Amino acid sequence: MAADGRRGLSLAVAALALVGVLAPASGAEDDDIYTVRDVPVDATADNAAAARARALADGQRRALQRVYDRVTLEEDAKRLPRSNDRGIESLVQALEVDRERTSKVRYLASLTVRFKADEMRELLRQAGVRYAETRGKPVLLLPVYQEGDDAMLWDDANPWRRAWNAIPTGDGLISIIVPIGDLTDADTIDAKTALEGDSERLGAIAARYRAGEVVVAVAKLVENPDTKAQTLEITTARRGSALGESAQLAPVAAPVPVDTPVAVEKLLMAAAQRLSRRVEDDWKRANLMSFGGEQQLLLSLPLGGIGDLVEARKRLSELPVVRRVDVMALTPRVARLAVTFSGGAPQLQAALAQKDMTLIPQPPDWTLTIAGKTAPAAPGAEAQPQRAQ
Repeated sequence: MAADGRRGLSLAVAALALVGVLAPASGAEDDDIYTVRDVPVDATADNAAAARARALADGQRRALQRVYDRVTLEEDAKRLPRSNDRGIESLVQALEVDRERTSKVRYLASLTVRFKADEMRELLRQAGVRYAETRGKPVLLLPVYQEGDDAMLWDDANPWRRAWNAIPTGDGLISIIVPIGDLTDADTIDAKTALEGDSERLGAIAARYRAGEVVVAVAKLVENPDTKAQTLEITTARRGSALGESAQLAPVAAPVPVDTPVAVEKLLMAAAQRLSRRVEDDWKRANLMSFGGEQQLLLSLPLGGIGDLVEARKRLSELPVVRRVDVMALTPRVARLAVTFSGGAPQLQAALAQKDMTLIPQPPDWTLTIAGKTAPAAPGAEAQPQRAQ
């Protein structure tokens, strides 16, 4: 074996010893998903101690509800497990108190509540409630408002855009971003090209906000020719990160007559909140954790260098859907991995995409690549792998 080849192999073996076995993803990503920050509490009672106890109990209840809202589907709300204050306390791993103020009868503070990830999962499983944990890349929303033949996007007079800027952004598994609407945004795309689905311009504005996909949401008032009453109609077109395919979301209709600017504003805000929940639920539904156990997939990771294996370890460990990764064999150019995960291969592919990793079916194996770092290995590159000792 040439010196360069021996050096490459020894580096690969050293990396294998360094990486070893990747443990189930239960670190920062889990903590973040099951942690709720900035929970304001304000309670009064007969004395300061009682007010504090009441405030902390109320804050933990509301924090638990925020976790439920984050990981479960809206349609499952009635099936969520109910816990008393003592039961909720048993789910709390850590409680941090900030900006604390007290008087003789009142207590105010801001809480950070960190729940126990495994206990939360088991609680939802026992209740038969579906849940998701995979965080997605941000969704960029372009709010286009139509009046007759005119369409507006960045205009200050756009009430649909104002509605989106007025609603809470939320803290779900994906974030919905409304562009700031500055000169760069206006030069990148306008209402006409957004409605036409111009892939180049949609791709450019998505890249500016580092969004994984774009939703063009069109709002317009439709008048009933018989009654002259107006109703709000919302239609949406959704384009993924490749921006080469389009998936039409179901229209969001609000069949409530509106005849004043205030009524229109309220209806637009309600429609924005409804659409926001739908986008979040679509993501969660596509990434639901499986109650049916785990499965294992054997795959190849082409290596441009030892750093690729270390980087793959880091990204895989951040995915809750991935429970375990074993390095089965190694050459200077290819690592053979056994990935144990929950759900099906499509869910694993969707989760990996959020970390800029691609899972490619290449029978009889699968190939895992990291965007900008690795490329599929040449045929025969892993013909003589070195087994882990």
